[in-house]
Amino acid sequence: MSDKNEVGSDWPFETGDYVLGDIHSPVAVVTLGSNMNNHFDNSEVSIAGPLHTENLGIEKMVTNIISNPYIRYLIICGSEVQGHITGKTVEALYENGIDPEKKTILGSPGAIPFVENLPVEAVERFKDQIELISMIDNENTDEIDIKIKECIENNPGPYNEEPMIIELNEKEDVEENTEENVELIEDNHNVDSSSINLLEIESRIRFMKAEINEIASLEKISSGYYAGKIEGIVIGFIITIILLIIIL
Repeated sequence: MSDKNEVGSDWPFETGDYVLGDIHSPVAVVTLGSNMNNHFDNSEVSIAGPLHTENLGIEKMVTNIISNPYIRYLIICGSEVQGHITGKTVEALYENGIDPEKKTILGSPGAIPFVENLPVEAVERFKDQIELISMIDNENTDEIDIKIKECIENNPGPYNEEPMIIELNEKEDVEENTEENVELIEDNHNVDSSSINLLEIESRIRFMKAEINEIASLEKISSGYYAGKIEGIVIGFIITIILLIIIL
């Protein structure tokens, strides 16, 4: 085991709502919008915790992973965070990387997937160091534990590079950890405000379409029920008239 792989006692460098287990474990777990920290407390994983935002939250996640060469697997599980779509955004980051100029995550369905503080080299390191295992919307801890054990059994050993340390400028970002509101970022990196507004509008349109489809489905069911009820009343009335005519 090379000294260059060693993780310092001050790891992880970025703060967050997470629990630590064995820092030499090859597995990190992101639970998205589900709070399952109690389950992973003192577990076999290196680090585990929720991920609420598709920008600063992902920056912190990537920073903590690439600064620990022992982490070789990232399991994404738990309930997807509506609006931010952090799970799918992590998948997009892993598969597509980022736009080096706009610093946006390519192919992300999230509202504002800006990762201003992550250099391209950090993203490439993240993609090369870990294997991503997607279990989005799965909160079954038994199934998640089985996958963790599989990863530990197949551990390829620490990544053959020194920890990559990235300093995040959190003071220039405003993070709102809510599922109800679409996050707005205020920074000094010359982000095009019209692009942010457009992304927010597109996200809201997606929500409205989903709501409309749900309402339409309910209306369809209600209409069918109402039509069937009226038809039953009419048939019953006709049968009653016929019986009265026969009796009379």
